Amino acid sequence: MKILVNDKIAEKIESITGVKTLGLKPYDKLDKPICSHADMLICIIDKTIFCYSDYYEKNIDVFAKITGYNIIKSNQQCKAIYPYDIGLNVLVIGKRIFCKKAYVVKEILDYAEINHYKIINVNQGYSCCSTLAIDENSAITSDKGMFDALVSEGIDTLLVSNCDIKLEGYNCGFVGGSGYIFDKTLYFFGSIDNLREKSEVKQWLRKRNYKLISIFMGDVSDFGGAKLVYD
Repeated sequence: MKILVNDKIAEKIESITGVKTLGLKPYDKLDKPICSHADMLICIIDKTIFCYSDYYEKNIDVFAKITGYNIIKSNQQCKAIYPYDIGLNVLVIGKRIFCKKAYVVKEILDYAEINHYKIINVNQGYSCCSTLAIDENSAITSDKGMFDALVSEGIDTLLVSNCDIKLEGYNCGFVGGSGYIFDKTLYFFGSIDNLREKSEVKQWLRKRNYKLISIFMGDVSDFGGAKLVYD
């Protein structure tokens, strides 16, 4: 397995987990604070990776280290202004894709149709940023609209505040960008004890037999989550 993640914390994650970690280089089409965020740069569905064509061309060395995946490159233009920055920002849970459909790259929508994924159109364009998918039946989100959409699809969802999540350059970050799930463990970017809902999150995870590991201590920070690829 390899982990694709913001280059600012790639080395730290590899030292903690022992898993090969590939740092994502900045993409100059995105706003600087989020230009290396995995949830803005890459979408993975099944064994297919979606990315922007020009980002791929400038990072061939990173993508060359990924084996066993089909890479689909989109020519859709990305701009450092919402909603033209959310082309790849979709939340995949089971056979469902939550997204602001009008701005998602055509290649993802085509793949979803061919492979029988249900598209749920939501107002929150940063659907992947705002929500941490735990498994096919549960999630944690910091967005009320996403909470309502997830619950309506029968997904057991915990709603938390994003006020305590740091993201440089913004008032706050999102819970979806503050960690990732692997092997029944939530790897968290910061200390859970710095969240006002710390008790609820810990209890919610314990109930589902998930462990929690902090990649570093201190403020919970949105680094854009992580994307996992399996060799």
